[in-house]
Amino acid sequence: MKNFSQLLVVIILGSLVANPLAQAQQTVVPIELSKITQEVETFLKQQTSGLNNRVEIQVRPIDPRLKLQACEQLSSFLPPGAKVWGKVTVGIRCNSPKPWTIYASAQVRIFGDYVVTKNAVRTGQILTEEDIVTLHGELSSQAAGVALNTRTVVGKTMLASYPAGVSIRQEMFKTIPVIQQGQSVKVVNQGTGFRVSNDAIALNSASEGQIVRGKTTSGILVNGIARAGGLIEVQ
Repeated sequence: MKNFSQLLVVIILGSLVANPLAQAQQTVVPIELSKITQEVETFLKQQTSGLNNRVEIQVRPIDPRLKLQACEQLSSFLPPGAKVWGKVTVGIRCNSPKPWTIYASAQVRIFGDYVVTKNAVRTGQILTEEDIVTLHGELSSQAAGVALNTRTVVGKTMLASYPAGVSIRQEMFKTIPVIQQGQSVKVVNQGTGFRVSNDAIALNSASEGQIVRGKTTSGILVNGIARAGGLIEVQ
């Protein structure tokens, strides 16, 4: 009887020791939020590495109240249509051991040269070196399409008048259409190992790279990109 009582005590004590160990093994280990911040910063550095400009990246702190399970492998991505400078949203995904996805905010500043008007310019004026000046500053605060060097603007004709100190963008210039409305054109559709072309009439004028509509000789309406030489490139 005494041996049985001793055995029972051993079993009870063993269960008391084993249960906390089992519970500890089932406890979810949270990920260090600093690892998420580091992942976002590394990802944005990779995305901007080819710009050949000075880059400053500031990732906003992750909410400390957020509790996420530790991850074996983090991966980052940009949401569709997102740009990589200015105010940026980055997705961070974990696939194992337990999938989860969150989004982090960051500010990416890009610094470099851009072109502004040195003097006031008028509608129809052809720009010369004397009309412009190159400044160095934050490109990410400029409007899209800002000119980065003087070669891309000298000799261009202004669409409107602007005062001195205005950042020059490509949309400010008159463009010469490569396709005129009513012009006979070739509609080209090409891919790996094939190229198909059809005769058509352009339904609108367009400059290089702009969208142009055409109507084939069989009456089919097509949309494509205007190319020099009277071509509509269908993609």
